[in-house]
Amino acid sequence: MIVHDPDDTGPLFAIVGAVSPTLLGYTKDNIVEELWHRPGLAPRDRGIVTLAVLIAEGTATAYPHYVRKALDNGLTQAELSELVTHLAFYASWANAFGATAAIRGIFEERGIPADALPRPDSPALPVGEVLPDEDGRLAYIADRVAPASPALGHFTNGLLYRRAWLRPDLAPRDRSLATVAALATLGQTFALPLYVGRALQHGITREAIGEMLAHVAFYGSWGNAIAAASAITELYKTL
Repeated sequence: MIVHDPDDTGPLFAIVGAVSPTLLGYTKDNIVEELWHRPGLAPRDRGIVTLAVLIAEGTATAYPHYVRKALDNGLTQAELSELVTHLAFYASWANAFGATAAIRGIFEERGIPADALPRPDSPALPVGEVLPDEDGRLAYIADRVAPASPALGHFTNGLLYRRAWLRPDLAPRDRSLATVAALATLGQTFALPLYVGRALQHGITREAIGEMLAHVAFYGSWGNAIAAASAITELYKTL
C-alpha cells in the first residue's frame, strides 16, 4: 500500500513555480501525473530506477523524497541497503556514501534498526542463476581489461561478480534494472549491450527497458537517454 505523502514536494514546487511556472507545469503534468503512472514499469521499479539515476548523479537534495517514495511503493529496507551497495560499483563509492546520510535518517525515522539489514556474510546465490552470460563476461575481462590492469580484473571478477552480484537480498533482475539505469544516466553506452542482454535474460521486458529510458531522460539527462536508446536499438537488431 502506498503511504507516501505527496505534499512533501510542496516547498520545492513553490520555489520552482516562483521562477518558472512552465517548468512546474511540466513537472506536475508530465512527471507526477503521467510518467509515474505509465504501464510497463511498476512504481516499485520506477523507484529503483529513480534512485539509480540520483545516486549516479550524486543528487543529494532529492534523496529524502525518493527514498520514502521507493519504500512506500514496495522496496524493502533490505533491498534499499543492497541497492546502495550495488550502485557503489557503477555510480562511484563517493556517491553511494553520499546517499547513506539521507537513507540513515529515513531508517531512523521509520524505526528500522541496523540489525534488520543484510549482513556482509549473506550466502551467495548460484552463479548460473545470476550471471547467465558469465562465460562471455569472463572472456571480455581476460581480453580487454586484465591486460591493461590486472588489479581491475581481479576486483571485477572477485569482488563485483563473485560477491556483490551474487548477494541474495536484491533480486538479479533488480540489480540489472538499476545497473542499466545508472549506465544510461552516465552515458556509458559501450557497456549497455552486455547489461541489457543480461537484463532481458533476467526477465526484464523490452517495454520495461523503454519505460526506464524515458524515466532516465526526466531524472537524468535527455541526451544520454537518447544515446542509450540508440545503443539498445542496435543491440535489438542483433537478437
